[in-house]
Parts: sequence; C-alpha cells; structure tokens
Amino acid sequence: MNRTIGMRQVYEYPVVFSKPQAPDLTKILSVPVQTFYLESNADTIFYGKEGTILFIRPACLTLSDSAATGKIEFELKELYSKKALLKERAYTVSNGSVLESDGSVYINAFSENGAPLYIACEDAVKIRLPKDIQTNMTYFEGVRNEDGNMNWNLSENINSIYEESYTESFIAEDDAYKETQIQKSLNTYFFSIKNFGWINCDRFYEDSLEKASFVATFLVPVPEKKFTEVYNYIVFDSLMSVIPLYKDNSGQWVCPDLPVGAPVTCISIQKTDTHLYYGIAKTRVGDRESFIIQLNAINEQELQKQLDLSL
Repeated sequence: MNRTIGMRQVYEYPVVFSKPQAPDLTKILSVPVQTFYLESNADTIFYGKEGTILFIRPACLTLSDSAATGKIEFELKELYSKKALLKERAYTVSNGSVLESDGSVYINAFSENGAPLYIACEDAVKIRLPKDIQTNMTYFEGVRNEDGNMNWNLSENINSIYEESYTESFIAEDDAYKETQIQKSLNTYFFSIKNFGWINCDRFYEDSLEKASFVATFLVPVPEKKFTEVYNYIVFDSLMSVIPLYKDNSGQWVCPDLPVGAPVTCISIQKTDTHLYYGIAKTRVGDRESFIIQLNAINEQELQKQLDLSL
C-alpha cells in the first residue's frame, strides 16, 4: 500500500523590537474642544465648562452661498488659566508687544455636512465671559503663524454689549414720588462677534521698569540627533501672560525686553521621535546674563502633573 507522506518545516522568525515612540504632543499641548449641537430654526444658549455663555441666533448663520439648515455644530475652547494659554500656545503677544490676558475663547460653527458657517447679521453670536471688567481691557482676534504660534491683533469686529439696569431714587423724604433711572452698564465681558475664530480680552502690559533679555540654554541628559518639536515658554508669576522664547543664531533661546526683577518661570517641553523631555526654572529677569536649564526625560502622565504643579 502506497502512502504519501507530507513533510512540514517550521520557521522561527526573529523577534523585531520596535523603538518606543514618544507621546503625541499635539494631544498633550491642546485644550479639549467642547462640541454643541443645535437646530437651525431655534435660538439657543450654550454654557461652557469654564463659565462662558454663548447666545446663538442660527437664522443669522449662513453657508458661503445659502442659509444654514438642519443641525448646526458649534465648537468652543476656553482659556482662563496660564496652563490653558501654555498648552494651546496662545501666547499673549501682539506684534511683539506683551499682553496681559483676562481670558480667551475659540468658537466656530459648521453645517451638518461639515461646511464652515459664517455670521450674516449683528448679534447672531453673543458671548459672555465669566470675568468682571478690568480697566484698559480690549478685544483682540488671534491668528496662528506657520509654526502654530498665536499672535493677537486689535479687533474692529467685536462689539461690546451694554445692558440696561434700573435704579429708583427718592426726590424728597416727604414726597412719595420716585424717579426711575435707566443706566446702561457693562459689568462683565459681553460682546457680539462678526467672525468666528480666536478671541481674546487683553490689555497691553506697560511699566517704567528697566528692560532686559532673558537668555537660556537647554541641556538634555544624552546627546540627541534631532528634536521634532520644541516649545520654550516664559510664564509671568504675577501676570496672566505666557510668551515664547526664540532661538538666535548662536543656538541660545532669547526672550527680549522683559521687565528687570519680574518673577518668571521658564518652561521647556521638547520631543524627539522616541523621547519626551521637560525642564523648568523659576527666577527673576536680570538675575544673570544667561540661564542653563537641565531637561529630563518624562512621560505623558508626569508631564501633565508637572504642568499642574508649575502653573
């Protein structure tokens, strides 16, 4: 009896160990977007998690060539802390001038098929920030450059909304007649917008202090060939201000024209393909000509914790 014998050879392939990948900084250094939905035929009020209030008239929202219909999607980001400004890289800078912030928001709207919407009439979108009015504050619109860093420009597309309040005063003690007065007041930042995008309520920082440059060199524990992302910040301890450092021709990082003696925190977050690094130094402007800041490897969870503790 003939038999056919099959033979099998087992191959063992070598195990390939892939290099660990550094976490995605675009997720770490970003404020989560809040999403709201409304019908195009119903005026709606939205409440952000940080206290922002949006008043929406969808009848005044349009596509490029027609009125918006169906379901409308709104996006909102709220930046009311130094940590939020840092993570979003919403630097408080207007064409080189330092700003002091009292809050920033991002708002945008899309049709149900994802097409961008536009504002067609006044008071279509009104916004109230959860802040009491401070002196000399004004509204800016933000634009990111090719590196993703924010610059703020004074806006002519944002109009303050003044609210009416009623007060009663006696004319005389023996007279029952009362005079009713109507006053227009603005107690919180309440305004309408003409364009979607980034909005900031800021004022220009001014003082008579001597100015000096903050110069820093950042060192990593092991030689690295290539950094794919580098973010270096100056955070004012006594102001709501976060500004970037820029690399000069010598390889040092510089932030010019800071007030001498101001307490600041310098924070660096740098990434290679495989590692994430973090460094921090608290100091005062003008304490020394140049600072050397040591960076250490860090994971995503620890970085989030450090930012919470530092800011």
